[in-house]
Amino acid sequence: MSGRPRVLLTTLAVAALAFAVATLVMRAWPVSNVFALVAAIGSPYAPFVALAGLALAALSRRIRLSIIAVLVVTATAVFLVPQYYFGRPTEVNQYADIRVLSSNLRKGQADASSFVGLARESADVITASELTPEEVERFSQAGIEEVFPYSVLVPAPDAGGIGLWSRFPLTTVTPGKRPRNMAITAARLRVPGVGLDPLVASVHVTSPVANETNTVDDWRSGIAATEAVLDGFAAAAGPAAVIIAGDFNSTPDMRQFRDLLTNGYRDAVEQTGAGFVPTFPANSWLPPVLAIDHVLTRGCRATAVHAMEIAGSDHRALLAIVQIPRTP
Repeated sequence: MSGRPRVLLTTLAVAALAFAVATLVMRAWPVSNVFALVAAIGSPYAPFVALAGLALAALSRRIRLSIIAVLVVTATAVFLVPQYYFGRPTEVNQYADIRVLSSNLRKGQADASSFVGLARESADVITASELTPEEVERFSQAGIEEVFPYSVLVPAPDAGGIGLWSRFPLTTVTPGKRPRNMAITAARLRVPGVGLDPLVASVHVTSPVANETNTVDDWRSGIAATEAVLDGFAAAAGPAAVIIAGDFNSTPDMRQFRDLLTNGYRDAVEQTGAGFVPTFPANSWLPPVLAIDHVLTRGCRATAVHAMEIAGSDHRALLAIVQIPRTP
């Protein structure tokens, strides 16, 4: 092969490999701008992009470029595959299972009847973001209090509302000074047979590209506030279990999100080896591509996590099964 086709294939191969390498580099650094954001959230697809670069390099008969491509494919796979598929569970002896259903309600547009029906069959605790006053009323009409009689709700217009429902009695926990650029509500659960009441929180961090504009600085402020709140919860809970669930507007490939996974916190997907579990966007004919909803655990163990469709929402919900120690 010679001439223009070879040059085109070579150019495409170099571009693909450069993108794959850029995702690994940007993944290691805190997200500070939109370019870094795009590169970081592209990380789960880097092995496939690198593989395409290898194929293009081979077609263009560039031997050295092909060797480089093999190295890039290997590097991206080694860095990323263990994150999603090699679970590292925490040992828990005697325990009680808690089923947590977490969902973004798309500014109160999620279908109340189907959501309450799903929760009735599958959950013990519900965490909800973008909870509007109108959605609270629709949930009530759908019979949510019949199964989940305990709640801590802070509804608000647009995307600002947050809520928590439970089959178990709740005691409200105050996260301290109202954090900026994130919404949160929390409570202690009184679970039969569990010696120390677990702490459960529903969270929503502002998007780095809210309304298709650059709001990375607001997101950075929100994720920093989330880290401070999680540290406070860890100190307050002590040996008791902690479960934090919601829309973090962050993928595991964003450095600031991974910085949350300290002080004993674990991501349920990473803990269980559930694989790549994207949740957004879920309101088009294309499948979701971003894993921005999460369930974090501390002092307890996630044994399963699944994404579930929610009618009317642009997010898939997460359903996690968490083992709560009966004794510390």
